[in-house]
Amino acid sequence: NSIGDGGATALAEMLKENRTLQQLNVSRNSIGDGGATVLAEMLKENRTLQQLDVSSCSMGSESITTLIESLQESSTLLQLNVTSNSLGSGGATALAGVLEKNVTLHHLNVSTNSIGSVGTTALAEML
Repeated sequence: NSIGDGGATALAEMLKENRTLQQLNVSRNSIGDGGATVLAEMLKENRTLQQLDVSSCSMGSESITTLIESLQESSTLLQLNVTSNSLGSGGATALAGVLEKNVTLHHLNVSTNSIGSVGTTALAEML
């Protein structure tokens, strides 16, 4: 599939008001940076989504960091999969800082993101 920014925007708008959907898997869709940004805004408002899979979605480091930072305002997300995006060491470090404040996320998959030793150390110190 290739829902792109437009599809991600439509999903995000619907999910801002959604009161039933608990899992969303948009993996292997080229939602890109624009899609990550609108999903981040949705996470700040949605109160039912518990699992989000955005693996292999062609998101850059900055947009994936924006998505991760939205976890500071998410009180329901339990699982996040950001596998095979461009998180990098900077994104992993930002993630570690956010996770110190987030008390709901229980499962996180950051595999295949080239986080390097700096990102790994930041995440390990947070745990």
